[in-house]
Amino acid sequence: MPEKILIVEDSQAMRRSVARLLESEAYQVFEAADGEDGLAQFARHLPDLVILDINMPRMNGLEVVQRLREFSGVPILILSVRAAEMDRVVGLDTGADDYLGKPFGADELLARVRALLRRRVHESLSARPNVLRLGGGHLIVDLVKHRVLRDGQLVRLTPIESKLLFTLAQQPGQAVTHDHLLDTVWGDDSAGTTQNLKLYILYLRRKIEPEPEQPRYLVTVRGVGYMLSAL
Repeated sequence: MPEKILIVEDSQAMRRSVARLLESEAYQVFEAADGEDGLAQFARHLPDLVILDINMPRMNGLEVVQRLREFSGVPILILSVRAAEMDRVVGLDTGADDYLGKPFGADELLARVRALLRRRVHESLSARPNVLRLGGGHLIVDLVKHRVLRDGQLVRLTPIESKLLFTLAQQPGQAVTHDHLLDTVWGDDSAGTTQNLKLYILYLRRKIEPEPEQPRYLVTVRGVGYMLSAL
């Protein structure tokens, strides 16, 4: 399955040029013309890498980086004419992984993309835990034995609840979109509706949360989906 890359760039000419280059390397590319649409496209497609400009209408690139870092560790490459050292420092300190000044060569861009995607795979494999201990160990999600313990007691889950929770547990600390959860948990079943998803999230919270009305483990990421807290 091709790796997915989102380009957020207000210049159509630059956006299409980068997109064609990436598509020629068999990446699946999505495009957005401003920061707000970029966040919407991210929620819809969950790309493996984000490439974005800084100077954009409605929401600039640094604001997009800050928003993404609230719920995702996706690699971010900034492309910008603002190539001074301080601009690079600000971009990286905001949460970007790499910074490339415009103009740039095609080979260098592709090399940066490959490096970030390799790093993502390596970090994902090395950091993925087999057992999640949330709330200082009050909630334990064992991905190997496929069981959940709350304060040492086994939590009985229905098949739907189990599939939903363990789908979220595959990406702790990362937002999982509504669409991905519906596709993974219900597939083509007509019961896979947004309303049922909200209902089963409520059922799960009643079973795993100390205070279901103020969830600390299974949290809502507004406009995106849900996340199993890594804390």
